[in-house]
Amino acid sequence: MTILVFRNDDVRNTLDSSLVEITEIFIKNNIPVTHAVEPANVTPKVVDWLLKIKKKYPTLIELMQHGYDHQIKNNFKKGEFGGQRTYEEQFNDIRTGMELMDKYFGDLWFPAFNFPYAPYNLSAMKAVNECGFKVINSHFNSHWTRKFFYFVGHLLKKGYFLNHHVSWNLNYFPNTNLFEIDMNISFIKKYINEDTDSKMFNLKELIENTIKYSQYRVIGILLHHRYHNEFVKIKLLKDYIEWCKNQNFQFMSLSQIYQRFSK
Repeated sequence: MTILVFRNDDVRNTLDSSLVEITEIFIKNNIPVTHAVEPANVTPKVVDWLLKIKKKYPTLIELMQHGYDHQIKNNFKKGEFGGQRTYEEQFNDIRTGMELMDKYFGDLWFPAFNFPYAPYNLSAMKAVNECGFKVINSHFNSHWTRKFFYFVGHLLKKGYFLNHHVSWNLNYFPNTNLFEIDMNISFIKKYINEDTDSKMFNLKELIENTIKYSQYRVIGILLHHRYHNEFVKIKLLKDYIEWCKNQNFQFMSLSQIYQRFSK
């Protein structure tokens, strides 16, 4: 049975109505959602709300760490990590973010990490590992060229090869204690800006992408709540979830997937 996991990125300084509404959609449908929190940017109001819903729906609401402050610091590829950044710089950001997550959420957050904008280097991955995270949440692409690249990377036992990420989905990233759980599908086809404007895939396209990945044990679905800022985009999420519920899918959080597959 194929498992679906939903991650919602960029939980930060504003308690957006879209954040509340999509969370309520998942709760109503009894489906877990993982909120990826920016530790340097999240405000007390958002923390209080997250704690409240996490305590009320402990198996449906999952909290994880999304970088540190979501700033562009990589001059080679758009991102917060990787590129020219040293191990020490990246470790300090990741560790400081982890300390903030502990301060805000105690033992109510799951030690999973993902890199804002995706880029990283081996120093960044080493820093995540040294901080003691259990899961690295990255990306898997099913295109045949990518799968061949992953195959070569696996033969060489590489997690980063020719300046590209090698997916180790549902396996341990080489030379670390990090279990990798990867995302596959995004609602967003094109980002227009960093605010609330984007072009999304339509329902037919989302269904086609999901069917394409249904050959795999886990499908990761990526959301950015602030872009679901219109009725039609909220409806898109509702319609997609309704379709998913009518399929032979199972819904799990990152921690539940980790518990099932990491042994």
